[in-house]
Amino acid sequence: MTPYTLLHRVQHGLSRLELIYSSHDAWPLPRHSPVRRPVTVLVLDSSFNPPTLAHLALANTRPPHVPDYDAKLLLLSVRNADKSIKPQDASYLQRLEMMSLLAQDVLPKGEALNVAVAIIDEPRFVDKSACLQSFFKARFRALGAARPGTTTHDTQLTFCLGLDTLERLVQPHYYSSQSRMIESLRKFLSPGPDGDDSYIVCARRVPSKSPSHQTSDSSLTLAPVQEFIASGRITLIDIDEDLRSHSSSEVRDILARLGIDSSGWKKLVTARVADYIASEKLYF
Repeated sequence: MTPYTLLHRVQHGLSRLELIYSSHDAWPLPRHSPVRRPVTVLVLDSSFNPPTLAHLALANTRPPHVPDYDAKLLLLSVRNADKSIKPQDASYLQRLEMMSLLAQDVLPKGEALNVAVAIIDEPRFVDKSACLQSFFKARFRALGAARPGTTTHDTQLTFCLGLDTLERLVQPHYYSSQSRMIESLRKFLSPGPDGDDSYIVCARRVPSKSPSHQTSDSSLTLAPVQEFIASGRITLIDIDEDLRSHSSSEVRDILARLGIDSSGWKKLVTARVADYIASEKLYF
């Protein structure tokens, strides 16, 4: 099926998740190296409007709890809890095309590249986790039918995100109550068989000079998830300070104000994504 058809299926409730691109047919199984159990998958979920070098830095982070990820997934949701698509934004199809371009720069490259792009119809991470677990079970069954000898594996997901997204994850109004939120997060971030066995790796934001902002970052906002930070299910990491300052909104703003001939925006995205933005005349 074409990306347009797959997007249509998700947007019209015919499917909760569709794989748009994968670096090889057996993804998420590594192409050459032995398969560990469980199969560990980094999930980078974002609006990718457009993908930036900050997204790439998150996709290339090293895991805190395993030697390396077996596979990586760039994930776009057509139903965002906070954002709706605006007329000046890239369309979902354009974002998927840019995500596929970004995937080519995800480490490791070459024959070891083991990355995919997917679209999902779930706004909350607790629901994305459950949906992805169901998807991978079906994926392994399909791979087993096509490739005799392929074993069904458990899948351990690590969601890689920014601090702003983590702060939204722990807002009770996205759930029916504070107690329901904690119950949902405990299932999301607890070992199997009762939990989803998922993890979160979160990049800290650029340090602020405001003392009140630093206080918010450190303790008050993340108070509801301290038990998961203490257990190692949520890990806060640092990425390069320059990359942390890159944002999709900055790319859009520069292009809207200064146009395609300005040089500043190209420093915020990969060469492939920059060429695509120029060819599609996006954001200006």
